[in-house]
Amino acid sequence: MTSISHIDFPSTKAIRLLAAVICSLLAASPAAAQDVDFSGFGATGMRSYNQHPDSKYTQEFYYEGKLQADITFSKDIEGQLDFRGASDDREVVLREFSVKFKYWTYAKIKFGNVKKPFSLEGLADRDEYIPVFDSYIHRRNSELGYAGRNVGLVVYYNYKKKRPQFPFSYAVGVFKNQSYVTSMYARGSWHAGDFITSLGYSQLARSHDNAITTHGMSFDAGYMGEAFESGIELFYVQDPDESIRRSLLNLDDEVFSTGAKSLSAFRLPIGGKVVHMIEPFLLVAYYVPDSEVTDYHTIEFMPGVNVFLDDDVRLRITADALYTKDRYSTEYNMLGSLFALEVFVKF
Repeated sequence: MTSISHIDFPSTKAIRLLAAVICSLLAASPAAAQDVDFSGFGATGMRSYNQHPDSKYTQEFYYEGKLQADITFSKDIEGQLDFRGASDDREVVLREFSVKFKYWTYAKIKFGNVKKPFSLEGLADRDEYIPVFDSYIHRRNSELGYAGRNVGLVVYYNYKKKRPQFPFSYAVGVFKNQSYVTSMYARGSWHAGDFITSLGYSQLARSHDNAITTHGMSFDAGYMGEAFESGIELFYVQDPDESIRRSLLNLDDEVFSTGAKSLSAFRLPIGGKVVHMIEPFLLVAYYVPDSEVTDYHTIEFMPGVNVFLDDDVRLRITADALYTKDRYSTEYNMLGSLFALEVFVKF
């Protein structure tokens, strides 16, 4: 039986900070003759973990929220502020600041603390992504440095159906983290109706001690319809941490990780007074930390369902089952698996 041993409450300081930011933005908008649009989400629920109860809690009740301000300075310049808060740390943090320049039709510029354009999942917003959790592969790519946010400059274009003569999306960017890692990304997509195919490339360059340059590739293809969507993503990335460790031991320092995942979802209209629509989904993934040793790997099954009480209000149920076999065990273990029940509201 799991025990409830981790419940956090928001600090007064965090609430005051968020209130001050909101009031400042509202007060500044009319004076500067700028348009400010607010959006965001709130979520609360319960997570149950499969881990040793003596080392960590096995169940938590949590909440989180996002407040985003999109600021229009002119028809060619926009800014964005993205604030996040969660019960994990009871703090409000500035997740993203960025400014966009839109002087050209097929080339826009974004500068700030922005997402790295490497994969579909990495580019999806929390309120757009179907499951509650990120996939195991995405979490690993983030730990290795291939996903997430950094301060960067990105030149990009997102396909629009009103311009069928150019059925492409692309993004090229250079990023720098808070220490000594510089990264470069290039991603291109081809659109054919509801079908999309993409290819991504990344290069990470660490300087100073244990300097190393690593590379990663991603590929995805999928169908994005109104009632059904399905896609597959493939990854082949070099592990910088393991590569450095092995080079210090005078071993082969090129260690590549391989991953594949598929996500499919159906949208079934109900039209009831309470339930508007249900969206069952299934994510299946396979991850090998060292492509030359396939005996050690992780298999992931993430079934779930989103129950829409309204277009912007949903009940989300997800189980993330991880089956891992590593050098320390001869059989699969399920450590790290979890279950979540969440109420999610966006505005």
